Amino acid sequence: MRILVVFTGGTIDSTINNGFADIGKNPAAQLLRLCSRNADFECVSPFSILSENANCSTLSDLCSFMLNVDYSLYDGVIVTHGSDTLAYSSAMLGLVLSWVEIPVVITAANYPLSMPQSNGNENFNAALDFIADFANGCHKNTGVFTVWKNDDEPVNVHIACRLNQADNFLDSFSSYCGVPFGIVSNGHFIRTESVKNPLFAKPCRVTEFLRGKKLRFNNNVLLLHSYVGLDFNALSLKGKSAVLLKLYHSATFCSQGENTSFPDFVSRCCNENVDVYVYPAKKSDYLYGSSKNLDDKKIRFLYNVNTPAAYAKLLLAYNIEPEKQNVIINFKI
Repeated sequence: MRILVVFTGGTIDSTINNGFADIGKNPAAQLLRLCSRNADFECVSPFSILSENANCSTLSDLCSFMLNVDYSLYDGVIVTHGSDTLAYSSAMLGLVLSWVEIPVVITAANYPLSMPQSNGNENFNAALDFIADFANGCHKNTGVFTVWKNDDEPVNVHIACRLNQADNFLDSFSSYCGVPFGIVSNGHFIRTESVKNPLFAKPCRVTEFLRGKKLRFNNNVLLLHSYVGLDFNALSLKGKSAVLLKLYHSATFCSQGENTSFPDFVSRCCNENVDVYVYPAKKSDYLYGSSKNLDDKKIRFLYNVNTPAAYAKLLLAYNIEPEKQNVIINFKI
């Protein structure tokens, strides 16, 4: 079994010195020494950072590297990453690599590997088990997945574009709609039986036009979260091509107030040629009264998508050729 391991940093690649965790000098040796399966590993590191320092430039570098891998040479690929921005990189890689015909598995750790409570070793071995099951014909799942073990749970396998950000108290990850794609138990992958999950994940050619490209993401998408008192007038739209607002859970927004009216902000965006998107949109038998004020405004709704995936869609869509923009925005992930 031939595995490409892409080290990008994060806690799983870190060591502790003088009370601080930072990127280690040889993360490959530390991690592979603890792996439970025999494999032919090829190790590369396009960059190495603590993931909280990720930005549009490092995300560009990661995508560009992964888009230029010759996947025919491997049974699978494992990307090591930090947990803080794991969901964002997972969503973007899940989007741009939807066409890949082997498993690409992203994983991370809650503590450095030297600490006994770290889940990094178990996560990495579960990623290997998932790929080994594919190589041995035990499952047909291809594309991009994220592997993570929550406390007191088996190791979960998430479809990368569905990974939610971690709970900041429990350090636990979940899938959008509440159901992981499956688990790894006793060295084998077991799909979670649910109508929310596909029977198996298969290649999608929608983004294959990106193969071999070098992507450069400008920081031109403004992501906003609804909260009481959100002051739209305090926001600069300079250099922005699109605004993405996360609505309240009922798919509602504030429609009143001198500085807090979203419809007024939409009008300002239209005047400055900035496109406006909202999520998570819901189709319902009725609308709340606040929505009346938005009937004549120019906005687009993103359905069935979480924050990292919605942001990844727009960041990619507004940094590629315009004729492909709607292809990405309408891509069901």
